[in-house]
Amino acid sequence: MRTLVLLVAMSWVAACSNAPEKPKPRKLERLDPAIELSRIASESLGGEDVTGLRPQVSAAGIAVASADGEVSLLDVSDLDELWSNDLDRDIVGGVAVNADTVFVTTADGALLALSLADGSLVFEVQLPSVSTTPPEADQDQVYVKTQIGRLMAFDARSGALNWLEETQESGIGIRGGAPMTLSNGALFVLWESGRLVTYQANSGRIIWERQVAVSRGRSPLERIVDSKGAPSVQNNLIATATRNGQVSVLDARSGQIVWSIDADAYPGALLAFNLVTVVETDGTVAAYSAQSGESVWSNTDLQYRELSAPTAFANAIAVVDLEGELHLLDPADGRVVGRVDTGSAKGLIAPVAAAEGLLVQLADGRLTLVGVTR
Repeated sequence: MRTLVLLVAMSWVAACSNAPEKPKPRKLERLDPAIELSRIASESLGGEDVTGLRPQVSAAGIAVASADGEVSLLDVSDLDELWSNDLDRDIVGGVAVNADTVFVTTADGALLALSLADGSLVFEVQLPSVSTTPPEADQDQVYVKTQIGRLMAFDARSGALNWLEETQESGIGIRGGAPMTLSNGALFVLWESGRLVTYQANSGRIIWERQVAVSRGRSPLERIVDSKGAPSVQNNLIATATRNGQVSVLDARSGQIVWSIDADAYPGALLAFNLVTVVETDGTVAAYSAQSGESVWSNTDLQYRELSAPTAFANAIAVVDLEGELHLLDPADGRVVGRVDTGSAKGLIAPVAAAEGLLVQLADGRLTLVGVTR
């Protein structure tokens, strides 16, 4: 993990050495919540997470990973541990699950598969480079995107390589940044050049590709086109949001652009409630009509609070901030209608919805299950 942290830090030193001082996070206003939230359960998974490790919900339980190498399966109702396996190596990408297996990637460039039943090692595959984004998995294959622009599909039972795509990226973006989305047999990948590609998951054949963000500016920092939010897919539409780029909605079947606007929305986009909701880099949360791109509302109450990508939960839009506060926004007008403290560290990733509540995993490894009480 120390090597990974050093590499990430070095990559930003040159670009950020002359950057202006960051604005102070906006203070939270007193809230009379329309939606009452409570912490159902909370567990410390451990480790200093710098990539954003995503929990995953399965029929067997909640699969989680800590940055310092522990993979666990937790009970869905109270987060009690069902099994745990300490891999004794840093985890930087995870978690993906199918009906039988849990998948994670490590800082030394390996893909590991563990039995969902008991956590025992099923297989290990050495990757051509580190993968810091979570894998995606279906019952037949597990999909991995590496930092050197390779997309690979491995047999989910044996680890054999089924197909590989080596992209011709421009090198402008941060390698391996944006998570992938697997939906209805298609794998949606937003590459760091701003190119969105849809692959046929079983074969790796490209169905369509489209440039959804255009690099602008003179400095390397200004030209970065990247996202830490996965493409959001719903009702045959797909939405993307990027740093120094665009918010775009496309037809998920054909790749035709429905609408696109200039925006700096690095944390990501959410297609839900007939809206495209984005978190802009300064913490403004904005919503647009999914059909037309017309602005519906904008909320600056959480500015500079380093918000996560948004998630739909309890008929609201959920984001986590730099202090572990979970906020719910009304999709009708963007008002903050609920809030609960889930810890003291930053929420690097979008919360994960489950039948029992909302899962929030913070950078210090704290995992909290949040429920609605009113």
